[in-house]
Amino acid sequence: MKKLFFTLAIMFGLTSVVNAQNTGKMWLGGSVGLNTTKVTHGNRLTNFNITPELGYMTNEDLGVGIRFGYAHKEYDLKGAKAKADGFTVNPFARYSFLKGELGGLFVDGGVGYTYSKLKTVDTKVHELEVGFRPGVAFNVTNNISLIGKFGFLGYEYEKFGSQKTNSFGFDFDLDQIQLGMNIVF
Repeated sequence: MKKLFFTLAIMFGLTSVVNAQNTGKMWLGGSVGLNTTKVTHGNRLTNFNITPELGYMTNEDLGVGIRFGYAHKEYDLKGAKAKADGFTVNPFARYSFLKGELGGLFVDGGVGYTYSKLKTVDTKVHELEVGFRPGVAFNVTNNISLIGKFGFLGYEYEKFGSQKTNSFGFDFDLDQIQLGMNIVF
C-alpha cells in the first residue's frame, strides 16, 4: 500500500500542470468505509461508516469543511457480539498539493467526535480523534473527483462504559481506508 501511495505521489508530481483555481468554490461529497474482522474462537465483527461532507475552498490550496456521518460498530464482549450505532461530527481543514490535470494529493486535519450506544447493553461509547488523514483525488471531470483517504496520524480517545483507551500513532492499514466522491459547484 505504501508503494501505491508513493507511486501516485510521484506520478502527480511529474504531471504538475496546475488545475483551474477553485477559490470560492464549494464541494459536496463524502466517503464510505467498511471493515470486517474475525476474532479467534469468537464472532465475525463488521464495522462501516457513511460520512457526507461539505466544504469551501478559501484559496487554491486550502479548504475548510465539515463531515456529519453514521457509523455502525460491532464489539466482541467475551464471546457475545454487541452492536452500536453512532453519529459523527468532524470539522476539518484540507491542504491540497501536487495538483495536476489528473488530480492531486491532499491532507485533511481535524477533530472528530462520535457518540454511540450499544443496543444489547445500556453502555455509551464516546470517541474523540485529533489528527491528519492523507488522501488522493482523481479528477473524473472538471467538477467531479474520486477520492481516497489512506491512514491516520494523530491521537484517538475512546470511552467504552467505564473503560478508557488513549492511542497515538500512524495507522496505514486497511482499517483506515475511506473511498468517496466530491462534486464541486
